[in-house]
Amino acid sequence: MAKILVVDDEPDMIWAITNVLLSENHSVVSVNSGEEALEKVEKVPVDLVLLDFRLPGMDGVQILEKIKQIRPELPVIMVTGYGGVEEAVQSIKLGAAHYIPKPFDNDHLIETVNKSLNVTRFKKEGIFEKRLMEKIVPDKSDHGKDVQPRIVRQPRPPGKGRFAAVLSSLGVLAALGAGTFWYLSPAVREYAVSAASVSGISWGNDRVWVSDWLSENIQTYQLRDSKMEFGAKFKLKGFHVTGLARGGEFLYTCDSWKKKIYKHDLDTSLTVLASYDSPGPNPSGLYYDDNYLWSCDGTTRMIYRHSLDADLTVVESFPSQGVFPVGLYHDDRDFWSASAVEKKVYTNLMDQRFAGGRTFSLPETLDVPQQISAFTVRNGTAWIAFEGVGKLYRVSLSRLKETPP
Repeated sequence: MAKILVVDDEPDMIWAITNVLLSENHSVVSVNSGEEALEKVEKVPVDLVLLDFRLPGMDGVQILEKIKQIRPELPVIMVTGYGGVEEAVQSIKLGAAHYIPKPFDNDHLIETVNKSLNVTRFKKEGIFEKRLMEKIVPDKSDHGKDVQPRIVRQPRPPGKGRFAAVLSSLGVLAALGAGTFWYLSPAVREYAVSAASVSGISWGNDRVWVSDWLSENIQTYQLRDSKMEFGAKFKLKGFHVTGLARGGEFLYTCDSWKKKIYKHDLDTSLTVLASYDSPGPNPSGLYYDDNYLWSCDGTTRMIYRHSLDADLTVVESFPSQGVFPVGLYHDDRDFWSASAVEKKVYTNLMDQRFAGGRTFSLPETLDVPQQISAFTVRNGTAWIAFEGVGKLYRVSLSRLKETPP
């Protein structure tokens, strides 16, 4: 079976987890500090890491980030404390395969570990690609020569939706773990991008700007004939961009690790012209409306309006309806925001200082299990990204379903 590294500073917790894993015939290596964990990852061929979020010295976020630098493919399951929603979201953004909140039962631990191991094995063995190719059957001419492959569309099982049909034919783990493709109704359009960890979406000059916090880059695309045409890529080494806004002659980004908001020149290097302290400890999204820059914070759950002065002064702040807001937009009437954790969209009334508003759920056809990682609105359509899925989804605002708060 698998060799699993358990990282926790509580001996009782290590003992309990180890015994559960041994009952599944896994072997266990345990350490009680981040430094030891990184040393094991470098020297020991472990198959999975169970990492406690709160450790002395280096915390779980720092350790997870360094593990992904050493072995990007190594699955890491974060163990978070009670109520650690923000911690869980942050770990998923850093590339964690799953998270387990304390307290957890043995069955949940075993299920999560085995799921992560199976997904990793499928990827290594090319099973995702193999199963996809099984849907492509080459036609033969009368002379026995191969011609262009044709797509064989599987009949939909009676009483099941398209998403259920995909899961039954490919396997639940493969569909959920790969995040490779989804069957969607025409009400939802999807566009592939090369950013797997999209953390921000912003439109400017008919181009969409997309940030990838894990790969530390920003990309631009242009929508042509219902396809996303790649434009440019900007490498921002050392920046973990968790939100961006294209505004005027500049680009604004935020970094929740550095707790900063940056103003960039639109040159080939996106040169930093100025940096500002974020009003909250975890900036998670930006929006520019020609007059003000707006930011949101995942920890404080606040939305801030900034004057475009030399200090980017906060002139107003409003509470966010959603847990961990990740995207912003406003028109003359409504201020829109999205919640990463709840996977809902909220509106507030601009002319009533955010009093009132509505709550919307995503269309049933947009049945992606990952959390929302970025959101904005353009020309009456919502643009949404999900963590770990290299696609942008376009949804008409009229297709959002209003729900009780």
